[in-house]
Order: sequence, then structure tokens, then C-alpha cells
Amino acid sequence: MANPSTTGPSGIGSEVLRRTHSLNTGSATTTLITVDTDMIVTLLSVIITNQNTSDRNFYLQIFPDGGGQCVIARGVIPPSSTFVFNEKVVLTETDLLKLECDSPDHDIYVSYIEQEFE
Repeated sequence: MANPSTTGPSGIGSEVLRRTHSLNTGSATTTLITVDTDMIVTLLSVIITNQNTSDRNFYLQIFPDGGGQCVIARGVIPPSSTFVFNEKVVLTETDLLKLECDSPDHDIYVSYIEQEFE
């Protein structure tokens, strides 16, 4: 099936609230969501907490169609602080949502709506 964001739904499908998380995330890039075929994901929120004792940088990224990165949020989280990204963003099949941090000790919680089209 073609990308549902460009061809539209068939009228048959489902819509489910979901969540994912990553605790004590390391200092690498973590894939949070991989959108499957015939799916649309709408991000509701991404919550990132710095459990470390010093400032830490982060990059919240989307890889459209699994290709090059598009940074949708970046910044510095002070020690023992939280960053909340609650902009609504639509991801379609083969898109990836990733978080890159420059040190360990990040907790991440993501809530989203997953829509399936048949």
C-alpha cells in the first residue's frame, strides 16, 4: 500500500493510544519509534529527564522515510530537570523517531496515537 499520508485512508482501520519509554538511556542515539507499513503515528508528548549531576545536550530527531535526519528539538537539560516536547507531529510508514544524548542517565517517556489503515 502507498504511504497513507499521501493517498488517504481506505475507511477501515484502528486508532490506539500507545506509549514507549527508555530508562537510564546511554550516550548514544536511541530509536524510540519505528513506524510500520500502513501506519500513521501522531506524537502527543516526549518527556526527557536528566538524571545526571551536570548539564546534558539532547537532539530529538525524525528520520523521514528512514532517510536523513530532521532535528525537531534540541537543547540543554540542567541536572535533575525535565524537558517536555508536546508539539503534535505526524509520522508515517518507515519514519523513525530517535533521541541522541551526549551522556548516560536520561529517562524518556513517549505517548502517541497509532492509526492503522487497511
